[in-house]
Amino acid sequence: MGYDGRDSNFCDGKNKNGVCVMSIYVLLENDNPILKVPLSSCSKDLDRKELERNLIDSMKNYKGVGLSANQCGIMERVFVFYEDFQKRETIVCFNPKIIHSSEEEILIEEGCLTWPGLWLKVKRPVWIETEFEDIEGKKITKKYSGFAARIFQHEYDNMEGTNFTKKVSWVRFDMALKRRKKMVRRARQAAKQLT
Repeated sequence: MGYDGRDSNFCDGKNKNGVCVMSIYVLLENDNPILKVPLSSCSKDLDRKELERNLIDSMKNYKGVGLSANQCGIMERVFVFYEDFQKRETIVCFNPKIIHSSEEEILIEEGCLTWPGLWLKVKRPVWIETEFEDIEGKKITKKYSGFAARIFQHEYDNMEGTNFTKKVSWVRFDMALKRRKKMVRRARQAAKQLT
């Protein structure tokens, strides 16, 4: 789930010299055991503002639409995502929960920053009702539908120690891995021809 990267608000903060200050986290490889650990509540002494800023900077840097702290090796139950992708409005969700979801589901293709180039058709509820804390620790209840609901559920899976590859059959996953391998091979061949 990427986008074209054009974002006029990319610089989240500037130092006293007016230079853009960003901290970009390194993404973990998809086989890192940290990603399989279900996360409990956020630490009491967590610097929520700094983590929010760094997760947003990292998500934008990697051209994602959502990013979980554990994808960056940070064992905190928090993720950021585009609540409104068209307007590029981000939101951070500390200690997220899904409290209700629709019985109706929809099958849509998903990708993941931890699995670059891998796309899978995943069935998920059309809408969800969520609960999470904001940066100040205030509890928020929100209902999401459409693309925002899909991203929330995708990132929520990361908090639970699972991911979108577990939502499809082994056969579909294997076929998608083969497609990705073929795409990488073609890209390498095209790059060689350019040199």
